[in-house]
Amino acid sequence: MRFRLHTLALVLACLPTAPAFAQRAKNLDAVPGLLKGPEAKAVWAEQMEGRPAPDHLGTRDLAGLDAEMLRQLLVPDIAGDRIGLLGARRWTQHPGHAVAIVCYREDVARNASAAPSCETGETAQVLGVLRVSDAGDAQLVARLRLDDGIAWPLLAWEGAQPLLMEEAGASAIPERWERFDLAPYRLSDGAPALGLRGGWSEGYAGGGAFFSALYLFELRGDTLKQVFGAQMSMYRDIAGSWNDDGTREHDIEEWAGVLIVEPRAHHGRRDLRLRERGGRGGELYRWSPADDGYRRVE
Repeated sequence: MRFRLHTLALVLACLPTAPAFAQRAKNLDAVPGLLKGPEAKAVWAEQMEGRPAPDHLGTRDLAGLDAEMLRQLLVPDIAGDRIGLLGARRWTQHPGHAVAIVCYREDVARNASAAPSCETGETAQVLGVLRVSDAGDAQLVARLRLDDGIAWPLLAWEGAQPLLMEEAGASAIPERWERFDLAPYRLSDGAPALGLRGGWSEGYAGGGAFFSALYLFELRGDTLKQVFGAQMSMYRDIAGSWNDDGTREHDIEEWAGVLIVEPRAHHGRRDLRLRERGGRGGELYRWSPADDGYRRVE
């Protein structure tokens, strides 16, 4: 993951409108013992301990499919040396299908030694659904260009937002695509919705913040339509006062949600509820024919 760096003055200017920090660690070594959720623990393991991130986009085994076949199906006009990331996973909730993503540079070849990356400000991205036979052959069912023409919703995590999102205005695509989310999001009696998670990160003087969001895509014949987007996790660490031994206190905040498909339906789609993990209630989302997607119920 890459940070976007900002000055400490800018961070501090944002703090009055941000929520109160959940916990304060006496020093950096005490932070891991305070973390509760798997998202925050994963950020710590990757950023502070240097552990490799899990391959949530399927870039290593490509769901058992051939890389050149995937390229030809998803982006036949793009040369292989311009592809920065190619991933695929079997869609077990929709048997006989796989999901795939390709991120590529349109004007320059990628660095062959660079790790797979899907940074939205640097690449074009295509999301695809494939029909896969038992023999490993694949046919393209639907594909969608993610970086062109989609109105990505503006989101808020307990009152906080990534600065990149604040600057985005009317549409805020994530800074990078991080993982497929193939939970059984059955919005109707058809195929389940395809989940894709994106994220933002920003670095502060002595800390940083990480935000993730979930987007659902509905498979409609030979097309994909983005129909839902919501915040899913946040981890923020801002270094505070200096201790006598030269270490610093750290203000830590983490939040994570779960998305629940409710049994009740409106306009042919089941309601969705975004609930804080371990909590009750939560935000209710209902299908809006006018929006051709989900809208939060006020």
